[in-house]
Amino acid sequence: MDTIAVVLKQPQHVELSRLALTAPTADDVVVDVAWSGVSTGTERLLWSGRMPPFPGMGYPLVPGYESVGEVV
Repeated sequence: MDTIAVVLKQPQHVELSRLALTAPTADDVVVDVAWSGVSTGTERLLWSGRMPPFPGMGYPLVPGYESVGEVV
């Protein structure tokens, strides 16, 4: 199972990439995301290269953690 995602590879450089997904289990909900918000705080700092060091936040990064979609 895979998906196409916007990936922030480095400051001011994004690209579409095919990413492998972990297969869902019986305990998971699969959502077909139609829209995703991008943070004007954290993700903007990553885009500009001004994000201070923070655990788990670095490149490459798939931005957008506020999503709208349909449970499939």
